[in-house]
Amino acid sequence: MKNFFIEMINVCRRHLKGLIIFLGIVIGIIVISFSFLAYKVTDSEFCDSCHYMEPYVRHWETSSHAGIDCVNCHDYSAGSMTLAMLKYITNTYEMRPKADVPDENCLSADCHTHETLDEDQKFRKDIIFKHSDHLEKELRGGKLHCTSCHNQIVQYTDDDQGHMAVNDKSCFLCHFKDAGVGEAITGCNSCHGMPKKEVEHAGFIFNHEPYLKLEVKCNQCHIQIVQGDGTVPESRCHDCHVERSRTQLSEIELHKIHVTENRLDCYKCHSDIKHGNYSMVGALDIQCENCHLRQHNKPKQLYMGIGGKADIDMPSSMFAAQVTCTGCHTHITPEGEIMAEQEKREANRNSCVICHGDNYDLMFDNWLSGSKKVLSDYKNFLSQAKIDFSNAGGSKKVRRDIRSALSNAEENYNFVVEGHFPHNIKYSIFLLNKSADDFIIAMRNVNMKYNGPARGDGLDNENNCAVFCHGKTFNPNTVRYEGKELPHRLHFEDMELKCADCHSVAEHGKTKVNQSVCTDCH
Repeated sequence: MKNFFIEMINVCRRHLKGLIIFLGIVIGIIVISFSFLAYKVTDSEFCDSCHYMEPYVRHWETSSHAGIDCVNCHDYSAGSMTLAMLKYITNTYEMRPKADVPDENCLSADCHTHETLDEDQKFRKDIIFKHSDHLEKELRGGKLHCTSCHNQIVQYTDDDQGHMAVNDKSCFLCHFKDAGVGEAITGCNSCHGMPKKEVEHAGFIFNHEPYLKLEVKCNQCHIQIVQGDGTVPESRCHDCHVERSRTQLSEIELHKIHVTENRLDCYKCHSDIKHGNYSMVGALDIQCENCHLRQHNKPKQLYMGIGGKADIDMPSSMFAAQVTCTGCHTHITPEGEIMAEQEKREANRNSCVICHGDNYDLMFDNWLSGSKKVLSDYKNFLSQAKIDFSNAGGSKKVRRDIRSALSNAEENYNFVVEGHFPHNIKYSIFLLNKSADDFIIAMRNVNMKYNGPARGDGLDNENNCAVFCHGKTFNPNTVRYEGKELPHRLHFEDMELKCADCHSVAEHGKTKVNQSVCTDCH
């Protein structure tokens, strides 16, 4: 054995130059081969060599990162790529490729810089946010990474939003998991701010601003904004863990392991939460029986603008705004009707202030006093109308038409009384006026000059502003007009001018002064 090694050494000495050249060639071939391989495997086209990578490559090619090689983002070295190639050749590969994207790869000098983290960014639907609020703080027991929100590797499905695009599932899980009904963990304003645009809802134009200034909570109207609860089904755990025993970990510890350390996508464990405006509080869903075992049909119908003797529906503006009974009836009296097993809720004047602001409780007082005046005047109208009818002549057909009109007037009066006038002032006035007009028209078939009994100022649509709304509030002593102080109360109290004498009242809130009235006096 010793002689063999001595002989080998002698041979190497005799052919040393040739051996050095041969080894140099072999080493050169190996270096060149591995250099070429290292270059080739870092080229994104190489990723498409494996058939199961085709959908991922296709998705990358249509993304905003199409000009960036995969290995610039994904945590792959030439060695790991070579190993992946060998696994593919030997048929020992995994169908789900490794797809980790470290934050430092995103925040390199050639890509997204740290300076941009504090800049305001606009997300879809004008949502303004900062990356630093999400990346630099520990949120809900874990530290988020770039890929916590951005898709790091995806295939084409109906839910895909693009390679490296923001995946809403993660956003909704963080913001809505375990939040209250109609609420978000960070509050609605953190994403949406104060809505500035007027929106159309239920056939009317709605402006959020006055409600938000009064600190009316969003979930007063938006009662369902999510679908799903974001729970973690145990089957999701078994996708990765097959151990026989488990260690009980807190939520914070679980998030630290899965999110902070292993950068797992939130939706890999949690079931989906979807966010949207799924359900609004609905006046059509009014359930008076929540408080009363007997349904109050007349107040309900009057509020909805239906049920009167007329061919037109006229919903209350409060009903159109989806305000339910308990929005105004907030005061529970000491006892209701014992036999009916009711608790009795009264309308509370302070409810007006909560939604509309100071002095609107005086408007509530106006509604009550104005309603009493109108109904009292109309009761006198009906009494005199009955007398006029009994004294009127006419054929049987004419008297039948008059009797029918008078009957409708009485029914509408009773409907408004039982329905409570303030529930729908506009519809109540319309019903009473229409009934009076129909009676007068029927009576004119007997007497062409018949004008009917007085109805009272409250039913004069052009001059009843003070009766219902502006008698005790928003009715100043003086007003400013064209740079001058005008004695407002002097005109309508002392001079007894009607609202329509000076103002155009066709469109509420947009009154115009009729200057010809001024020149007639001044």
